[in-house]
Amino acid sequence: MSALLPLAFTLALLIAGMAAWFAALIVTRRARIDLASRVNLVSDAPQAPLHGEPLPIAPRENPLSAMGAGLRRLFTLGTTRRWGMHANGLLLIAIAVAAGVAMWLLTHTALQFSFWIAIPASVAGFALAPRWLLNRQQRRTEQQFMMLFPDAIDMIIRMLRAGLPITAATRNVGDEAPAPVNLVFRSIADQVDIGVPFEASIAAAGESVGLPDFRFFSVAIALQRETGGNLAATLEILADIIRKRRNVRLRAKAATGEIRMSAYILGTLPFLVTGAFLVISPGYLTPLATDPRGHVIVGVALLGLTLAYLTMRRMLHSVTMA
Repeated sequence: MSALLPLAFTLALLIAGMAAWFAALIVTRRARIDLASRVNLVSDAPQAPLHGEPLPIAPRENPLSAMGAGLRRLFTLGTTRRWGMHANGLLLIAIAVAAGVAMWLLTHTALQFSFWIAIPASVAGFALAPRWLLNRQQRRTEQQFMMLFPDAIDMIIRMLRAGLPITAATRNVGDEAPAPVNLVFRSIADQVDIGVPFEASIAAAGESVGLPDFRFFSVAIALQRETGGNLAATLEILADIIRKRRNVRLRAKAATGEIRMSAYILGTLPFLVTGAFLVISPGYLTPLATDPRGHVIVGVALLGLTLAYLTMRRMLHSVTMA
């Protein structure tokens, strides 16, 4: 009976992955139908081609991309920002299965914990490993966006002073700016092209991006369009403020460099000491692998190290991302 439990657990993981894939396909199909209905409400007939150019044909949606989008939503339930996540579905499934199997081997095979502990730990690894990867991609995308965002504002300022409207400036930034800035501004320009008011599209982008600096940008444009004024001068001041905030974050990161290095050293020190004992005196740590009480000690030690790492990481993140 006990030999069948690992097989049953592996089959359960595979079934959960297939269920997530089908759920992602269903959710993506509903979203596509909803978007098509909204576009039809805005424009009942296709627009005439410009300068004899053919109308663009919407590409057929790739099932793998649909699966990836659905799995990203599934693994990041409760997360408000997903626009910077780009891992595909196959990678997420592979990471989830690998993490679940690794947790099973660690808790049940290596530490010989009971099934009541090994199974929840494996499920937690299956669910949290892809979530960690996606959150890491989101943070990196946001950091890159904040590095390039002031330059995008400067592009808008130059085009405004050249006489272009803000909508045309937004389209040019979406076409010429580097990623990921171009993706955000391109989505705003695409919504304006199908009839969404510019204020509503930029406000929706501000809610989706969720970064304070971009919200300041959207609020500044909305207020200027309602009350009037020199938008180029306002955006120039905003770009300077964003650069100063970025410099403050970089200085905070440099100031906490010694603390982060100390945290890394303290986190790796137990593993280095354990490796040294295994080389010098292997029998010294034998009770940790053979005695059930040693398994509990190892589990508690790993849990304590994990909690300490997450606590210090959260404290440093709150300082460097303020």
